[in-house]
Amino acid sequence: MAQFKIDFTSEKPKTTIEEGDSSKINGGLFIALYDEDSLKLYLDKGLYGFLMKPVMTPKPSAQSRYYAILADYACSREGTEVFFFLKRKIVYGGKIYGNKDIGSFYLNGQTSPLGRKADAELFWDESERKNYIATDEPGVFKIRKDGADKAQPFMFQFFQNADSGKYIISDDLYFELGKYPYPLPSNSMQGMGFCTLTPGEVKTLKELIAKSTKKIEFDGLGEIDKQGEETVFNDDLVSLDEDLVNEAQLEFTILASLKPFADFLTDDYVLCRQVPISPFKPSEMDRADICLYSMNNPIKNGTIPNVVIELKKEKATKAAYEQVNRYLKWLQAVTKEDEFAKVSVYIIAPQIGKIRRNSVDLTYEDKIRMYSIENEDFVELVG
Repeated sequence: MAQFKIDFTSEKPKTTIEEGDSSKINGGLFIALYDEDSLKLYLDKGLYGFLMKPVMTPKPSAQSRYYAILADYACSREGTEVFFFLKRKIVYGGKIYGNKDIGSFYLNGQTSPLGRKADAELFWDESERKNYIATDEPGVFKIRKDGADKAQPFMFQFFQNADSGKYIISDDLYFELGKYPYPLPSNSMQGMGFCTLTPGEVKTLKELIAKSTKKIEFDGLGEIDKQGEETVFNDDLVSLDEDLVNEAQLEFTILASLKPFADFLTDDYVLCRQVPISPFKPSEMDRADICLYSMNNPIKNGTIPNVVIELKKEKATKAAYEQVNRYLKWLQAVTKEDEFAKVSVYIIAPQIGKIRRNSVDLTYEDKIRMYSIENEDFVELVG
């Protein structure tokens, strides 16, 4: 299978194709769409941008989904597989190209604080589409005349290949995933615009897509084109020292680049966020903020994380320790002893409070480490 690489050293990215190992695991993005015209547009042009409310203030509100959406984008790396979900069809898009080490996406215009900070040019404007309504603000449009303003401040681009446009019926995926006795991100996507996929889900999808003979034709059916120069996301635009609006901002900042944690997160990982670490429940499944899946030592075909990271916007306390204990209890229940030995958990927060040993369950003490961003060091239990 060909793998795609991009060189960001020049002003405009230049792509090359290199032969790669087809057994290499990749992460994926699972994107819900609502009409076939949009699907054909994105497949034809090899790009996608989530429709969201523009953020014209210096910072979003604490209730805004701005950073949660950015956190999904930040999980993308070169080779991430793109799948679209439309009316029970799961359609393959292609492979994201970009950077191996930081979030691989682009800033599109001035409708976000990040785009304004980078002075990003508007290179994709869906207000030109016949079924949308343009506004006076570049890059801002309405889906309905009385609807809310929408924009696409963040975009990713992907290479199409021979499987692009091929699709399966969603039941085909869920029959296969039913073999696992625990929920996966694609099981709990309801209410989300898009979500990350574990390597195991991606492997299953790719195998099903490869066998499918169903395909949506899309060549030349995109009604608009790119204009202007793309602005590549750069991790210099964000910092762990910034005042946090909400926990999702910390999630985005860490996912955008693991380099600040390279001393202890030493493997090559696929990144996912908001992963259910829980038995199946009618609602409110426990979700880990960040999960990392080793490319070299995957657990259960890459469906169980090697590293679980729980984040706190402010000081992490005893409650955070109890929370990750619950994650570990469940992970131990669904893995073999040698598999569970590969699992580790980190609590990362600006500060770690004094958590007394006699106040918490110490069953998994050897697997839990607590990292203080303020001290740039690990903190131990007290007493």
